Amino acid sequence: MPDKPLETTWVGTTLLPTLRRGRRFSRRMLRAARSRILPRTGVLSEGMLGEGVLGELPFSLPAAAPLRSEAAAAEVRRLDVVVLTVPEASEQIPPEYLEPLILAEQHSVPTVLVVTAAAQVQHPLAAVVTHLVTADPQVVAAVEDFAGAERTALLDAQGSAGHRAAVLRRLTRVHTPVARR
Repeated sequence: MPDKPLETTWVGTTLLPTLRRGRRFSRRMLRAARSRILPRTGVLSEGMLGEGVLGELPFSLPAAAPLRSEAAAAEVRRLDVVVLTVPEASEQIPPEYLEPLILAEQHSVPTVLVVTAAAQVQHPLAAVVTHLVTADPQVVAAVEDFAGAERTALLDAQGSAGHRAAVLRRLTRVHTPVARR
């Protein structure tokens, strides 16, 4: 008489699914703790990948910049948020932004656009990203009209990097990242 397949036994129907749920829960909790302690932010701005200045806003968050190579998928998947700026010379989305944006969408990584002028909400990037932030109190109304209050935030230009990281975490906390393998 042949043995019963593992999938139909108590081990396969009860124990293994419980262990998988426990592993997913522990990974989610560890990711949440790591995100609170040391958030990983990928920064994309014109002519620069990495930590630096975004428009008028000095952005000194710890940055793990998305790469344009085979390692891009693994790098973007480990980020908590990707921060972008509107390119000055182009009316289109720059080609070097496409791969990191697509990977961020595939891995459910929130993307945040730093808006410095009200006219920048008409750029195609504003329609692609998940959230918008600005450091200018006069621009907030235009950004909220475009994206809604739940997708926008006002950053304190004089605030610390930790304060800006907390604002970004609070803004993007509604995203539930897919399980990172």
